[in-house]
Amino acid sequence: MMKKPALLLVAFLLLTACAPLTVPSSPTASFTPTWSLTPIASATPTLTIPPIPSITPTASPTSTETPRPEVVPTLPHLGVEFIYHGDREKALVALTFDVCQKPEYPAWFDEGILNVLELYDVPATFFMGGDWMRTHPQETVRLAQNPNFELGNHSWSHPDLPDLDETQISQEIIKTQEMLYELTGRQSRLFRLPSGLYNDLTLSVIAWQGLYTIQWDVETGDPDPTIDAARMNKAVRERVKNGSIIIMHANGRGWHTAEALPEMIETLRGMGFTLVTVSQLLGLEPAAP
Repeated sequence: MMKKPALLLVAFLLLTACAPLTVPSSPTASFTPTWSLTPIASATPTLTIPPIPSITPTASPTSTETPRPEVVPTLPHLGVEFIYHGDREKALVALTFDVCQKPEYPAWFDEGILNVLELYDVPATFFMGGDWMRTHPQETVRLAQNPNFELGNHSWSHPDLPDLDETQISQEIIKTQEMLYELTGRQSRLFRLPSGLYNDLTLSVIAWQGLYTIQWDVETGDPDPTIDAARMNKAVRERVKNGSIIIMHANGRGWHTAEALPEMIETLRGMGFTLVTVSQLLGLEPAAP
């Protein structure tokens, strides 16, 4: 188990991943749930969720096509699904990338990460901030058009969700779902907590909106400006297990992430792991043959 100083460092690095390091962030009190949360034991969910709609062509629909609904479809409510990893019996690993910004601190996009993933033909899951998509529509569409990638929800403005009420949390989720749907024709079933922070209310609202809460069990440390590619890869080698979810950042605030990726991908494959999306890891979608 991590000691308290290590946990505080992780929280600080994740907070700075969506805001410049020169801007101090207010400390957030740690939260101890009043009830037990257990990561799913199996990669097979207990609820059936409709498939995510594919991207709609830009051409006007013909008489034989079904027009896309103007309003994002509503997902069925879930029980709380708080997930750190997939099935420990299967040699699958998911690479995930947070793409976020606070509206007052715009971020950019690390093209190098995308180039490496495309070069190696690697599946990945991108957790998209709504405000980031608003300012990066072309990059969002490009990610959605790659069949290897899936897009998750990472809130609209990357707030500390435990500080918000039920309505505010819902709006952070819904606005992001609407932006994703407007740009790509997709909706997400996966939600990543900004900075990993939560309380009982946060998890309940996410589940009510029909999304799985996706954490991680392997940190590369890429928000740390003192990190280098070698240290990132060492951390992955030492911590990765069957079913691992690896967190990185593609918003220009992950340091040396693109540089570390080629060795990371080759190492994971050499260790016998198959790289998949989070939905494939959890059995929500079949893995590619």
